[in-house]
Amino acid sequence: KQWYQRRVRGTERGIIVLDELDKLASKRNKHGGKDIGGEGVQQSLLKIIEGTKVTVNDKAKNKSHQIDTRNILFLASGAFIGLDQIVKRRTASKTLGFGTPASSSSSALPPPGKRPLSSSFGETLDDSERTERLVKIKETEERNKARDALLDQVEPKDVLDYGMIPELAGRIPILTTLHSLTKNDLMVIAKDKERGVISQLTDLMSLNNCQLEFTEDALAAIAEMAFCKKTGARALKSIVETTLLEAMFEVPGSDISHVLITSDTVLNGACPVYTRPAEQSNN
Repeated sequence: KQWYQRRVRGTERGIIVLDELDKLASKRNKHGGKDIGGEGVQQSLLKIIEGTKVTVNDKAKNKSHQIDTRNILFLASGAFIGLDQIVKRRTASKTLGFGTPASSSSSALPPPGKRPLSSSFGETLDDSERTERLVKIKETEERNKARDALLDQVEPKDVLDYGMIPELAGRIPILTTLHSLTKNDLMVIAKDKERGVISQLTDLMSLNNCQLEFTEDALAAIAEMAFCKKTGARALKSIVETTLLEAMFEVPGSDISHVLITSDTVLNGACPVYTRPAEQSNN
């Protein structure tokens, strides 16, 4: 009984993260009416955040617990797609006629021939494909910077315009934003030794007594391809698995002891560099 009471008291002073809060935003439907479904869920959530006693059922032990939420810290998060456009409309200048300042739109990019091109690794792509990819990276970087600059100016009024009810927005008074992932961020995520997709596949290869290695150029290529897909870190898994598709079939049941992935493998689909014990002894 004492252990049960300590468990409940610890829960009543814990932290609860409410993810995907933006999916509860009430939106206007095509007939002009409000989406009362999302607003109804917000009203129910408001009672929990304000502080009440909630009954939580433990199906494993067939018991119910009474949890007081008054001292629980609630953190709400979400993607809030389109919130930057709401901030942009609020902060846009209303000046008309001569002397109107030019808008700093994120789409106002220099012509392709004038954009600086730089690559962090050597590759065998032809000039047209290389130029197109680097231009796309530059455009994505500029759009992300413009969106991040708008989100830094977010206010509670913008969250209300997005579809949150005033009572719920008032109970979550502190607003903060996260900047978009950069290429370097994606490289760090890809090389994470504990939860990175590359470390997972490396452990999978080690079950067949095979060592998996990526060159720095290959990691940079994977990060740039994921950056251009604009889906965040989720794109890393699909790119890496597509790159290793052939190796995943070749390694099991073979004498391959080392697989080297280069930038040519990532960008052009070239065959990975396989090393066998006989080759290692000769070297």
